[in-house]
Amino acid sequence: MQERAARTRQALVHAAAREFDDNGYAAASLTGIGKAAGTSTGAVTFHFTSKAALADEVHAQGVAVTRHALQQVDHQAGPLRSAIAMACAVVRCLENDVAVRAAARLDRDREDCPPNWRAVWSTAVEEELAKAAGTPSCASANPSLVLALVLYLVHGAEVDVRAQRRGGAPETRAGSASDLFTRMCEMLLPAVEGSPSS
Repeated sequence: MQERAARTRQALVHAAAREFDDNGYAAASLTGIGKAAGTSTGAVTFHFTSKAALADEVHAQGVAVTRHALQQVDHQAGPLRSAIAMACAVVRCLENDVAVRAAARLDRDREDCPPNWRAVWSTAVEEELAKAAGTPSCASANPSLVLALVLYLVHGAEVDVRAQRRGGAPETRAGSASDLFTRMCEMLLPAVEGSPSS
């Protein structure tokens, strides 16, 4: 019985993640989420006392997936390249995990959102960039400008991921959003490593 309840709960979280990702928090309903999960509204409210509680669980899963991806980054290439690798990992998460996309959207949709998804990964990137400041390979890089660049690029990649999922990405472009993001970062890294401080 417990195994069945756990499966139902996970199905609800997955259905809710899809709903929040596609339509946003305000438009999502417990009835619609239950229907998408193949269960009743009563089953939804048995597992989650409110839409906010369900959104908190989806958000927590998105944050956990993102944290795990950040922990897998190899730091041997140095802090600047590690920071860029972290950003690339975040974009791959957005591309491949509905809970991560939902967490990103919930950050924008809810004022009462628990620990901010963006803060989880941007703080990790910022810490790596702080380590990079003053190292021989990027002595002249400005960490705050590099962080701003990463934030802009990840936000743009999120928009691109959403467009691709709706079939709205440019047909002339080969590869996924994460492939493009990685190639752009590789192109920009030499400039960042050699950039004058401002």
